[in-house]
Amino acid sequence: MPDEIAPVVGELEQEFAFLARALEAVHRKRAYPLERAHYLLLLQLREGPRTIGDLSTALALDDSTVTRQVGAMLKRKLVRKLANPADGRSALVERTPEGASSAEEMRLARLHRIARLFAHWSETDRQCLAEMLARVNADLSAYSSAIEEPGGA
Repeated sequence: MPDEIAPVVGELEQEFAFLARALEAVHRKRAYPLERAHYLLLLQLREGPRTIGDLSTALALDDSTVTRQVGAMLKRKLVRKLANPADGRSALVERTPEGASSAEEMRLARLHRIARLFAHWSETDRQCLAEMLARVNADLSAYSSAIEEPGGA
């Protein structure tokens, strides 16, 4: 390992690789009512209608990806489009009652699975993990925003 990289960075790299693999394995075995992408979009719509651009920014995706996902969700009647009173050229995306219900069903299933997974951890350890994951997610978001081209550092 190069001298400038601390040994713990190698440990982190290995743990992240195994975490990604384990999450993929669980994802394949789960029986959730929604695709992960649809769930995340529906969570973003909990507070009310938003534009495609707002959703793209919140999820660090490009507009075309969100537009495709919203199109699929429209077909499943999970969302509907509304006129945007602030900008007639764009639309707002809103959850339907079916979309809200499906998102809540999935959220509860996820909460139960996470509770079971960490049942043997102390409350202090679970809280510490939640805080550390929040830091990781914030740093990943900032890092992702700073990358301007594919393959950037």
